[in-house]
Amino acid sequence: MPDINRGQSMARLGKEETRRKLRNALVAEVVENGISSVNIARIVARAKVSAGTVYVHFENKDDMLRQVYMELKADLHACITQARAQIDSAQLVRGMWFGMFHFVRGRPHDFLFLDYATAAKILLPEQQAIADDYGEEIAALLRRGVDDGTLADLDTGLLTLLLVAPAMQLARSAVLSGQPIPETLIEQAFDRVWLSIANH
Repeated sequence: MPDINRGQSMARLGKEETRRKLRNALVAEVVENGISSVNIARIVARAKVSAGTVYVHFENKDDMLRQVYMELKADLHACITQARAQIDSAQLVRGMWFGMFHFVRGRPHDFLFLDYATAAKILLPEQQAIADDYGEEIAALLRRGVDDGTLADLDTGLLTLLLVAPAMQLARSAVLSGQPIPETLIEQAFDRVWLSIANH
């Protein structure tokens, strides 16, 4: 007797795999050519799927950009905030940095896609509200470090910038060179960033 559940599972896996291929193709297109030049035909060709497949997963190009952005943003946020339960603020910030770099190092194209898409302001208001909540959670974690005297008494927006800007630069370098970011470089960068944000 055939296993019906197994057949359904395989079909679902196929659909998930197709969506993953479309997402990766979209990310590669944006990183290589910019958001304004994205078109469905090139994404389909890059993903090696049929044109109609796109519309099984997304309403149109803009919906694809937004959905992929929100998925990747959630992944990045989870990496950055995985140390949120850490009581020691210095260890918390270190955990946030290395959590971010775990994402950047493993998925530099996804990180750059998020940067480009953020600048392009592609989100609908309800999606932007979710993204803003992510930013607020990170700001609140940094504010905790300011309040307990671990971090310099700086605006949380500036603290975030000082933490993220080096990550962006290293992510760009990794993409352009095709080489992973060395662990020693991540450590060295954190040490220098820490000097700029710690309360001395």
